[in-house]
Amino acid sequence: MIYRNLLFFLHFSLLPLPGSEKIDAAIDLNKRDFSPVFVRMSDQLVTCAGEYEKQIIVRSDKTRSKNRKEVIGLLQQKAKDSWEALNGTLSRLSKEGEIRNIRKFWVVNGFTCLARASAIRKLANQPEVSMIYLDRFAQPVRQSSSMTASQFQDMRNILAEWRRKDSRPSKNVSIPWNVREIGANLAWKEVNATGRGVKVAVIDTGIVPAPALIHALAKNPGEELNGLDDDGNGLIDDLFGYDFKTNNGCVLDTSKTTSHGSACAGIIAGRPSISGLQTAIAPDAKIMLLKGGFDLRSLEYLMTNGADIVSMSFMIVNRDLGQIRGLFRNAFEHLSLGGVLAVGGAGNYGPKSRRAMPTGKQIGLPKDIPCVLAIAGVDRSRKKLPFSSEGPCYWEGVKFFSDYSESNPLLKPDLTAFPSGYPVWNLSGSHKIQNDWKEVEREEGGSLIIGPAGNSFSGPHAAGVAALMLSANSELNPWEISEILRETASDLDSEGPGSKFGYGLIDALAAVLEAKKGN
Repeated sequence: MIYRNLLFFLHFSLLPLPGSEKIDAAIDLNKRDFSPVFVRMSDQLVTCAGEYEKQIIVRSDKTRSKNRKEVIGLLQQKAKDSWEALNGTLSRLSKEGEIRNIRKFWVVNGFTCLARASAIRKLANQPEVSMIYLDRFAQPVRQSSSMTASQFQDMRNILAEWRRKDSRPSKNVSIPWNVREIGANLAWKEVNATGRGVKVAVIDTGIVPAPALIHALAKNPGEELNGLDDDGNGLIDDLFGYDFKTNNGCVLDTSKTTSHGSACAGIIAGRPSISGLQTAIAPDAKIMLLKGGFDLRSLEYLMTNGADIVSMSFMIVNRDLGQIRGLFRNAFEHLSLGGVLAVGGAGNYGPKSRRAMPTGKQIGLPKDIPCVLAIAGVDRSRKKLPFSSEGPCYWEGVKFFSDYSESNPLLKPDLTAFPSGYPVWNLSGSHKIQNDWKEVEREEGGSLIIGPAGNSFSGPHAAGVAALMLSANSELNPWEISEILRETASDLDSEGPGSKFGYGLIDALAAVLEAKKGN
């Protein structure tokens, strides 16, 4: 009898605890202190792999504006309902000192917090909870703050310049070769597609105060520069976007070397220089500036503030992200269904790069997400550059989103553009950092530099072309834009779409003409 009871005890002691399948294996449940976690609720618009595609079928007969309104409403309602259902448990755990620093989200229905192991186990047992991730991107919970005195003055100067009439040349401008090679100038001329009415969010380092960039900024109409939250969105002085890293409204690039964000913003929508050099693919589009790439508040902000496209020149490779990859895929699929196209460079970790990564690991989060366009790079002669990352990408072993394995990989990159060799907006004097960089023009606040290279600058080409497409047909859904870009691209591989070039070089004119057909 004792022996039988002992066997019974051993059998059940080895069984997984209730709710344990919902807990990320990366969370140390033996840890006595708090762990940063993201609690994903069960009620999601997209719950698992395959549901994004089902939603596309349902929503393809609706306009983008209607989808945006419906999806944001659905996401926010799901978050509200889940919070109300779990609020009692959370209040109790907070009072008991088991959790703290809660921050709610709706782009993925869930919340972040610091939690003890006992609280994690209790939350995992709640039917409203589907997964608890180790939050590898944990940020301190801080209120929106005012800028420093110097930041405030800098932003005051930017606002003053933004309000001035832009007297720069708009006709007979000089167009760099990269803009011509993808046919963007032909789209302006033949279709009158210039990006007018389109807003592109650029999640990057901010910009230098060059007038050519300032006049491309989209101002938040409900906000003034006064140290107050005028529009009631919880953010102070978010005139042209927001810095979610420091929690204030200063969107200037504070780097002392080069301005990555200025280069990207200028490729998308920079206005002509003093001499009339036009760097932009979409010269009439507007730019929203954001900092904090892996802060989901950035995605919620751009969705609710009218961004049509988001350009992201950031990526994580050679770092174990574990299961949280699925959480971000969840977020970007919701973003796409809500009418925002996500685009970015494919990375600089190709097989002949000095930072080469193995096959399957050269394109990282978020560019490895199926609905995010990853853009590779070629030189002017259409030859692949050694540093350009290659695909494919895998999602095997990622809970809820384990649909692309080594036997069935995800084709990446999606498309190709030019990563270097043309003028980009940058910090004045940055050309001195590299002997082979050349300053071609300088104006107050910044200068045009030829030299910086990387697929970070390929991505904005696709963002700019997408802006041209939306100015020709504003109701195109993100998946429709992606399909058109792929179908109209110029094939660079005799074998067709592949792991080096994707579907080929972006063709702006062909894409815009195809977009216009559906208008």
